[in-house]
Amino acid sequence: MHIRGDRSRASLLVAGLVIVALGAVACEPAPGPTPTAETVATRLPSAVVTPSPSRASSPIPLPTIESLAPGATAHAFPFSAEAVVGYYQSQGYACAAARPSTEAAGFSFQRCELTDGDERIRVIGIVTNTVGELADGFASVQGTSAESILDPVIALEPLAGFLGAMLGETQGAAHLPWLAGHLGDTYASMKFGDLTIATYTESTNDHSKLYLEVANQAYLDAPPPSGAP
Repeated sequence: MHIRGDRSRASLLVAGLVIVALGAVACEPAPGPTPTAETVATRLPSAVVTPSPSRASSPIPLPTIESLAPGATAHAFPFSAEAVVGYYQSQGYACAAARPSTEAAGFSFQRCELTDGDERIRVIGIVTNTVGELADGFASVQGTSAESILDPVIALEPLAGFLGAMLGETQGAAHLPWLAGHLGDTYASMKFGDLTIATYTESTNDHSKLYLEVANQAYLDAPPPSGAP
C-alpha cells in the first residue's frame, strides 16, 4: 500500500452517513514507486509533510449527523474492521476474502471494489493484525479512461467518507480541511498520535487515481513477510 500509502466547497454529509451506518452495522504504497498488488500501501515513509495553512483552510461544511460511536483517539480506530467492511458491502462493494499481507508479516489484507454510476472504480483496502484488529485502511478513486488526471473535487466526497470511517466523525471532520487542501498532491502525510494519514496519487507521473490512507504505527513498523522481495 502507499502510505507505507476541493479545493472548493463540497458537501461532507456522506462522512456523517458513513459514521451512522458503521455504528448500526456493528454486527496497503511508498512515496513515488509503483503500487504493489496489495493495492498501494507499502508502508508509509518516515517523512511527514506539514499541512500548508493556506491550503488547509478551505471552507468545507462539516458533518452535522451525530455519531453513534465515539471519535477516534490518537491511538486507536473507532470502528472494527468487520464494521467497516460490512458497511462498504452494504453499499454494493464486492469484497474478496482476506489473505496474508504481502507487505507486513503477521497482518491480513482484504480488498473491496465498486464501479460507480460514472464508471469510476472505487476501492477500499483493510489490513488487520493477528487478532483481527484494524491496523491500516486505504481508499482510492480511479478516473475513467478519459480522465488522465482525476479532478480532486470528484474524489473528495468518497475519500472524505472513508476518512470518517477511519477516524470517526469528530476527528474525521477535524482532518477534512487537510485532506481537501492536499488531495491531488503526489504525496502528503501527517501524524495524528499513533496514526499516520496520507493522500497520494498512483505514481509521480500518474494522477488518474487518488488515494487516502490511515495506518497505525504497529503496521508501519512491521517487517515484510519472510521471502518478500
